[in-house]
Amino acid sequence: MYNIKSYTPPSHESRNGSEMPIVTPVRVMPLEPVASRDQEMRFLESNRQLKNDVYNYYNVSGTNYKGPPEVERIQLAFESGIDEEIDYYLGHLVFISKDNPELLKFKSGFAFLIEPLSRFFDCKAFDPQAENGDINRSLDAALIIRNTVQDIDNSQVISMNFKIKEVLMKIVNHRVILDNCFTSESYEQLKELLRYSMDIIEAISSYLAPAPLDDPMFLSLTNLLQTVQDRSVIITALRSLSRLMYNTRKEGDAADHLDDELVDRVVSYLAFAVNEDNDNDELLITALDFLYQFILPGRSAKLLKNPTNCFVLQTFLPRLLTYKQKYKTEFTQEMPMLKLAKRSREDSPTNPPPLPENLITSLNNLPEPNRATAWMRCSYRATEEGDVTQISLWRSYEAQFQKYSSAGSNLRLLPAVDFIKNVQHAFPNSNAMVLTLPDGTRKFIIKGIEPRAVPVDIDQGKVEALTDRAAASDHGGSSKNNKQEPYHPVQYNFNDSLALTEINTSASLLITELMATKKGQELFVGHKEKLLDSVLKVPKLLPYIHEALQKLDY
Repeated sequence: MYNIKSYTPPSHESRNGSEMPIVTPVRVMPLEPVASRDQEMRFLESNRQLKNDVYNYYNVSGTNYKGPPEVERIQLAFESGIDEEIDYYLGHLVFISKDNPELLKFKSGFAFLIEPLSRFFDCKAFDPQAENGDINRSLDAALIIRNTVQDIDNSQVISMNFKIKEVLMKIVNHRVILDNCFTSESYEQLKELLRYSMDIIEAISSYLAPAPLDDPMFLSLTNLLQTVQDRSVIITALRSLSRLMYNTRKEGDAADHLDDELVDRVVSYLAFAVNEDNDNDELLITALDFLYQFILPGRSAKLLKNPTNCFVLQTFLPRLLTYKQKYKTEFTQEMPMLKLAKRSREDSPTNPPPLPENLITSLNNLPEPNRATAWMRCSYRATEEGDVTQISLWRSYEAQFQKYSSAGSNLRLLPAVDFIKNVQHAFPNSNAMVLTLPDGTRKFIIKGIEPRAVPVDIDQGKVEALTDRAAASDHGGSSKNNKQEPYHPVQYNFNDSLALTEINTSASLLITELMATKKGQELFVGHKEKLLDSVLKVPKLLPYIHEALQKLDY
C-alpha cells in the first residue's frame, strides 16, 4: 500500500547507460473531499464582491425564457420514455383531471394523450402481451380517463377508441376479478381498476347504444353481474346495461338474450321499498330504469312470465309512487288528545249544607218518613269511601226540623231508631256499621254517604241516590280545566307542493309501459283505487299515470 503523496516511480536507464528519472503526472486526490455546497459557501465567503453585491442576471443566456408550454412538456415526457418523466406527468394529469377536467380536451390540444393513456391503461397484470408492466401506471391512466370522460366531448372520443374498449373488456372479463381469487398479489389493485373501468363504461355506453346481438361489452357486463357482489359495481353495471338497451326498437338486439335469472334478480331489488328508512334509493332507481328500458320494445311478456315477478311488481310499484313522500292525510295526522286537568280531591264537609227556604218548604210538605228520606238525599250524597256517624246524622236532622215540629202537628220528627233504619232506604248502598277504636270504645257510623258541599233539589237527589250519579262538583273536582285541542281537518292542497323524486317518476313510467299490454293490465286489475289513493297523496303523479288509470275499470 503506497502513499499517493510520497510515491516516486522507479528510475530507468537511458540509452547511454545513465539513469534518467521518468516523470509521471500524478493526480493528488484529497482523502476527504469537501461537499459541493460547502465549497460554494467557502467561495462566497472569500469573495467580497459576490458577498456584498447583488448579482445581476442581465444578458445571461436563457434569462426570461419560460421554456416550452405545459402541453408540449407532457407530450415530450411521454415520447422520451424516461420512467421518472412518465410517472411524474401521469401523477400530474391525475390532479388536473380531478380539479380541472375541462382543461383536458381530447378533441383539441390534448388529443395526443389518447395513445399513451391507452398504452399505459393496459397492463401485464391482466394481459401478458401488454407493454406496461406497472399496475400503478395502469391505475393512474384509468383514473385520468375516468375523470375526463365525464365531459361529453371526451366520452365521445373514448367511445370510438378500439384500444381502450379492448382493455376495458380484458379488465371486466379477468379471471381474478370474476372469481374473487384472493391469491393474486394485485387483487386489491385490480378491484380498484375494475371500479374505474366500470365508471368509464357507464360514461361511454350512451354512445354505443343500441347494443347489437352478441355485443362483447353487453355480454361482459351480464357475466359480471352474475358473479360480483360489490354493490357499487352492480349499480354501475346495471346503469351501463340500461344505456346500452336504449332505443332498442327491434327484435334481435342484445337485450333479447338477457338471462331470465338476471331479470328476476333485478325485479327482486324493488322489494327494498318495503322499508323507507333504508338507504337503497340508488339501487331502486337503477332497477326501475333497467326494467323500463328492457320492456320498451315489447318485452313485457318475458318480464311477467314469472309469477314471482308479477307479485313483486304488483305489490311494490304502487308503493314506489309515493316512496319517501311526506304527504298528509287523516291517517298521518295525529288526533288531538283530551288534556285532563289533574283533580285534587277536596275534603268533604263535616256538616250538611244549609238549605234554601223554598227547598225547606218543599220538604215540609212531605210526610214522614218521606221528608227525612228527601232531606238526606238533598244534604248527603252516596260515596264509596265516605262515612258519617249516626249521631251526627241524627243531630243534623233534628237541628233542621226541630223548630217545625209541635204537639199535634204532622211535622213531628222521626224517632232516632226509625231515622237510622231509614238511611238504607234513602241510600240503598249504605250500611250501618259499628267500629271498634284502638282505645276499646265503639263508633256507630253510616258507611257509604257523606255531606254535600252544595245542596240539590228533591228530584236530583233521588236520581243520584238511586243511580249513583253524583254531580262533578260533589266529587271533589271540576272539569272546567279540561281542554280539548281543536281538530283541524286535513288540507289536501298541502300535498300539491310535494316534488316528485326520480323513484316516483320512474315507477309511474314503468307502470304506464306495463299497462300498454293486455297482460300488464291484468296485473293491476283491482288496484285502481290504490293508484288513485297515490294521486290523492301526491297530486303531481297524475300526468304520469293518467294514461294507466284510464285503462283500468276498477
